[in-house]
Amino acid sequence: MEQAKQEQKTAKRSFTVWHAAGLLLILSTAIAVWFGVHPKYRLLSAGFLALGALAAWKRNWMFWIVIAVELCFVGFLWMFPQAGYKIASIAPLALIAMLFVFRFGKKTLKITASILLGIALCGLLIVEIPIIKAASEQPDPDADYIVVLGAAVYGETPSITLEHRLEGAARYLEANPRTKAVVSGGQGAGEGISEAECMRRYLTAHGIGQERILIEDMSTSTKENLAFSEAVIKTDGGKTDRIVLVSSAYHLYRARSMAAAMGMRAGGFAGSDGYPIYMFGMYLREAAAVLKLWIFGA
Repeated sequence: MEQAKQEQKTAKRSFTVWHAAGLLLILSTAIAVWFGVHPKYRLLSAGFLALGALAAWKRNWMFWIVIAVELCFVGFLWMFPQAGYKIASIAPLALIAMLFVFRFGKKTLKITASILLGIALCGLLIVEIPIIKAASEQPDPDADYIVVLGAAVYGETPSITLEHRLEGAARYLEANPRTKAVVSGGQGAGEGISEAECMRRYLTAHGIGQERILIEDMSTSTKENLAFSEAVIKTDGGKTDRIVLVSSAYHLYRARSMAAAMGMRAGGFAGSDGYPIYMFGMYLREAAAVLKLWIFGA
């Protein structure tokens, strides 16, 4: 009898812990949507909170309500065309997988999944530390040149990523009036003009003199951005020992590493950030790119 009561207490305690964890997951997802994307989507946060209230009332539904919330979150992220949101969906998908493992899996599977998850998180942390460090560093002022690394252009309009980089470039150029800019990027499929031309138009429209802008419009990758921009700088009579690379925050570590491998001394300056969930996804993608760089080189 005593053993049966003890088992009931343990089961009740475990259920209470699971209940609290489930509510926390729903609340965290609601907060992520509220602060992580455009405010016009905040109604979805209210929907998630309503499901959380239902889960608090119908506690035996908790598991499936949490799964439903996370699947809705994944579907929501896949509505956006930007890759960062889709990549960010890895987190709720991994959470769903772990929930099923711990709900229905045997002890051996639970232990194996926990070990693999721990290894993956530790590895991600190791890769992300230098990426985040590079993103937070400030370059020396008054550089001879900045190199603005290209990103997608839709027709003749800069993508959000490119516009954010250009915002950063404009800020640096306004603060350092003797610095010249190399806008670097060729014309890809679906682009009405080259990325460099799009950047030139943006900077001139924001008060940067044409005489301060050098164009490199043949590159198709970061490596080519750097190599071809170096040639443009040398043609202009300059050197690459005092330059600043302007790119997205998450991209600066890899870009600077590639520049260093080419013998260039480059600082980094981050453009404006996107919404937090988008940036989270891009930092995840960049971790894979940096790992590839470490293993195979530039």
